Amino acid sequence: MIYTSKMGEQMHMTPQQTQKWVQEVLEPAQLSTAKQDFGRRALSRGTLALLWAMRVYVILMVFLIAFQVWNALHV
Repeated sequence: MIYTSKMGEQMHMTPQQTQKWVQEVLEPAQLSTAKQDFGRRALSRGTLALLWAMRVYVILMVFLIAFQVWNALHV
């Protein structure tokens, strides 16, 4: 859905029209289909360990916050 300049009117577009409009508006380098794929980067063991530690920390904090909210609502 695109808004026109005339008093906020809405113009409905099909997915094909939307894709064509996006390709016309963006420059070729901005399109994801034109970008080069570099693949996944290999990370060191230390970096992977740090990322996993951060994931575990976030999960523990979510449970801790949920527990605190639960206690606050039931007191």
